[in-house]
Amino acid sequence: MDGSSKEIKITIVTDDGKTNIGSVEDQERNITVTHDSSMTLMSTLLKNGLMQGSFCGGRGDCGRCRVQFIRGVMIPTMVERSVMSAEELRQGYRLSCMARPKDDCVIRLAFAEEKEISIISELIAVPEKSDQLSQQNVLSKKQTTCVSDTGVIEEHADSTKIAAVTKAMIAVDLGTTTIVMQLVEIGTGRIIDTYCSMNPQRRYGSDVLSRIKASCDGQREELQKLVLSVLKVGVMQFEKRGMDIQAMCIAGNTTMEHLLMGYNVLSLGCSPFTPVEIGLQVFEDSDWDFTVWIAPGISTFVGGDIVAGLYALDLLPDIKSIDYHGQYENMDKRFDDNSNRDMKLLIDLGTNGEMAITDGRRMIVTATAAGPAFEGGADAGIVGSDMIANTAELLQRGIMDETGLLDEPWFSEGVSVGETAVRLFQKDIRALQMAKAAVRAGVEILWKNMGQPKIGQVYLAGGFGYYLNVEAAFRIGLLPTDMRGKVMAAGNTSLAGAYRIGCDLLTGKTDKERLEKRLSSIESINLAEQEGFDTLYVRHMDF
Repeated sequence: MDGSSKEIKITIVTDDGKTNIGSVEDQERNITVTHDSSMTLMSTLLKNGLMQGSFCGGRGDCGRCRVQFIRGVMIPTMVERSVMSAEELRQGYRLSCMARPKDDCVIRLAFAEEKEISIISELIAVPEKSDQLSQQNVLSKKQTTCVSDTGVIEEHADSTKIAAVTKAMIAVDLGTTTIVMQLVEIGTGRIIDTYCSMNPQRRYGSDVLSRIKASCDGQREELQKLVLSVLKVGVMQFEKRGMDIQAMCIAGNTTMEHLLMGYNVLSLGCSPFTPVEIGLQVFEDSDWDFTVWIAPGISTFVGGDIVAGLYALDLLPDIKSIDYHGQYENMDKRFDDNSNRDMKLLIDLGTNGEMAITDGRRMIVTATAAGPAFEGGADAGIVGSDMIANTAELLQRGIMDETGLLDEPWFSEGVSVGETAVRLFQKDIRALQMAKAAVRAGVEILWKNMGQPKIGQVYLAGGFGYYLNVEAAFRIGLLPTDMRGKVMAAGNTSLAGAYRIGCDLLTGKTDKERLEKRLSSIESINLAEQEGFDTLYVRHMDF
């Protein structure tokens, strides 16, 4: 230990709110740990197993690693001042990722309670046309699973006893937040079993940039092991079903797939943001005697999860249309008439907003960063669908104007709306404005680049789309109003696509060459480089 640091004692109070720690009874319940004063408090809490990890990679963005100093509080940092109120700071609340105590102190853990997350594990039957404006009741109960950081929730989607050994495969939706695995009967598509877990990599941050940093800082092997451990538990559960598992297909965003493969992800986190490998890959593990495919991606920002979704919805260009690619000028005029094309749009909103537009022959994709805005900002703790519904309600009630400005006293004190007890603050509204403006501008840029066609169908992928009140999305300007009657939830397209890709690879319906050829003609655009993006972004900041 160098001269700038020393070992100090930190006492963690575990008496449910009592501040008097003088009695023997209290002391027996308290925990005392040794801390290096040159390090953050979080490092010691992690080392001693007193917290599961950082949601923002230790930047202070999420505000969830709060502790309360009972004795020995230090001056708050600028980051702490930005995420906590003056009253909270006076009461001794600090962020463990920012706090660096220099002398013995007494603290109480005050981490924000993590809400259960609902996981959509089915592809919704997609009709030719839909006038649905709200999809909350489309799925049956067995198609959703709630999971939290307290542990893994297992769901058996089909408890029917398997009479004979049947061929099956495992489909995996490898998400940044959650991991969903399904054992599916080959041929019939019958779901035999489902296994869900929070992604344990969350201890290194809730977003991909935090995990890229952690990997580059020496945690590459650990990040790979964390995900692999979940996959192995799921496989062990499925093996008890007595089925003949033929293969596993994993679909995730480019970063999640790279971390699983154990690649150096440095190039994903800095310009020009180049992936190590974007094609169909095979993951090797001595514990598994079946093939494990990693779904191919399109770019660093449009990965295997979106490709799987496009595959599930039959939106990928086919081989015949690719042969025509670049020859539109010489084709019959009826093929150049946008009004005759069946234009479809896929939107998948999460930490990133990925979008794809296609006419069945040509496809353009893009992505835009949303961060935690659709989840209520850094520390509001509201799921994305509720955030949009609540914001629309604030607008309707006149508590907020179209520029996103909250009236007093809500500007200073925050406001609670809807059924949630969580308060929204001005910074949460501003974060949502920036995210929705980027998504809306992205949708319009795609539409413009495709030749401004008439949109026939809009699919919303994942849990966000399933729970979203679409009318509220129209009200705040997230979606253009001329899409009314054309928007529908599509369910877990990533999981469904992983199954379909795996089955088609197994049966020879497709192979690496054909699959990658279908992806080769897809145009991936960078929104920031598109003419008019800045203008559209500013225009759509207002609600």
